[in-house]
Amino acid sequence: MNLLVDHIFIFIIALLIDLTVGDPSEKREKFYPVVWISRLMYFFDRRTRRGDARKERILGVVYPLLTISIFSLPCLFLLYVPSEFVYVVLGTLIFKMTFTIKGLERFGRNVIDAADLEAKRAAVGKIVSRDVETLDEEHLDSAAIESVAENLTDSVIAPFFYFALFGVFGAMVYRVINTLDAVVGYKTKRYLHFGWFSAKTDDVLNYIPERIAAGLILLTSNSKWGDLNKRVNKEGNNHLTIAAMSHALRVKLEKKGYYVVGEKFECASKKHIEGAIRIMKRSSLLFALVCIVALVILYVFSLSRFTIFTAASTALFA
Repeated sequence: MNLLVDHIFIFIIALLIDLTVGDPSEKREKFYPVVWISRLMYFFDRRTRRGDARKERILGVVYPLLTISIFSLPCLFLLYVPSEFVYVVLGTLIFKMTFTIKGLERFGRNVIDAADLEAKRAAVGKIVSRDVETLDEEHLDSAAIESVAENLTDSVIAPFFYFALFGVFGAMVYRVINTLDAVVGYKTKRYLHFGWFSAKTDDVLNYIPERIAAGLILLTSNSKWGDLNKRVNKEGNNHLTIAAMSHALRVKLEKKGYYVVGEKFECASKKHIEGAIRIMKRSSLLFALVCIVALVILYVFSLSRFTIFTAASTALFA
């Protein structure tokens, strides 16, 4: 079994599945294993008594580590599967669960195709955590664009990045942490202590992928990084991919009461959601190509090292 070759096949097949088939329908999402991560954390959340900050912080570490073990350790056991074919099949299915390109496009299209304001609120509310009931059309469109930008990191670039480094195990560890952050990683009274570990770990894991995603947004839209740096420094915005998408589309993005990015640009609309989807897809496919090429180069390099070692051994003991 050559892991590098297997990982190349897993990456390519999983990518093709995502681009053609995509994720399960909403009716079948409850059977999707990744959904079970959030359900397990909600189970722990409901059974954790509040009031003791120290205990909450300890449990906020224990429960995520337990969840990571439950969902990620089986990925390591795949390495002991005797059949290379079975390893590739199972690895592909698991890796596909950690990312989605088509799913992000579907979300954006649902917002664009919404028949009225209430339908648009329902579409946006399925993927953002903010209250959408009082948002007008501009801010709903803005929320959709922001979500596509942020999920480029969470749902595509980071899983690809950690798969390229650590295989299926790395991609699944990231998916678990990112999902836990989405469940409890908020600075609210309920989750300030209980969710600190999930939030901090997600920030650490996203540090490099977020910058890669922002760079890809600028690269695929022919924008300049230097101009973005000036804007981020001026506006004091920590949401790098949102700032990059705002800069690339020349659109104002606003989360009421929290931040405004690109205030001098035009207001968000359907055409900007279209643009965000286009940039997201280009960025995703470009980074997928980079990861595949990197894995191929590593494989070729490993072959050359093996050839050199074999030749040296033959010459030494001839």
